[in-house]
Amino acid sequence: MKARLLARPARRARFRAGLAAVAPALPGVAAWGVVTGVALVEGGLTIAQSLGMSFLLLSGTTALIALPMLAAGVSLPLIALTAVLTGLRFPLYSAALSPDLERIPARWRWLAGFLMTDPGTAVYLDCRARERPFVNRLAFYAGVTWVVWLPWLGGMVAGIFLAAALPSSGRLAYLGILAMLALVAPMLRGAPAWSAALAAGVVGLAGAGWPWKLGLIAAVLAGLTAGLVAESRQRRRQDTA
Repeated sequence: MKARLLARPARRARFRAGLAAVAPALPGVAAWGVVTGVALVEGGLTIAQSLGMSFLLLSGTTALIALPMLAAGVSLPLIALTAVLTGLRFPLYSAALSPDLERIPARWRWLAGFLMTDPGTAVYLDCRARERPFVNRLAFYAGVTWVVWLPWLGGMVAGIFLAAALPSSGRLAYLGILAMLALVAPMLRGAPAWSAALAAGVVGLAGAGWPWKLGLIAAVLAGLTAGLVAESRQRRRQDTA
C-alpha cells in the first residue's frame, strides 16, 4: 500500500506534510509510552508480560485502566467490557474520518482503523478544518498516523526496562500528568482543537466519579462533538469569505 500511496510526488509531499504536522506531538507520545511502560512493571507484571501487553493492546489508556483491575482480581469479562468502553472513542474517530476514507478498499480501511491514534487523528481533523483545499487526504493521514507508533512503542519498551532502575513510589504518577500535558499541548491549534479540549475537560471533570468510566466516554463524546461543530462553523465561514 505504501508504495502505491506514495507513487506520485504530490502524495509524497502530503505524506511529509503529515509527518511535519504531527512531529510536535511525538515527544509527548514517547513520554506517555515511557510512563505506561513503567506503570505496567510497577503494577506487578513481569517484563515479558509487560512487553506482550505493549504490542498486543496498543492502548496506554486501556492498559492503565485494566492493570489495577487485574491486580484486584476482577473477572476477565468485566475487564474486557471496561476495555471496550474505554475504547469507544475510536468508533467516534472512525465516524469523523469516514467521509475521507470511505472510497478506499475495505482491507485498507481496516488497516487505517488499526493504525488510528489519538494524536494523529486530532492533528488530521485540525488540519482538515483549517486547510482549503485539503488534498491527498489518504497520504496526509498516513503521515500523521504511521510515525506515531515508533515513539509510542519505543517509549513503552524503554519504560518497561527503566522501571527496574526506578524506586517504587506513588510520586511517579506525576510523570503521567506531565506526559499528557506534553502530548496535548502541541495539538491545541485552532478553534476546533480548543473547543474539543475545553468540552472534554469540563465533562471529564464533571463525570470523574461516574461508574464504569462513563465520565471518560462522555468526555470523548463531548470533545469530538464540540470539535466537529467548531470545524463545521469554520468551514462555513471560510466558504463564505
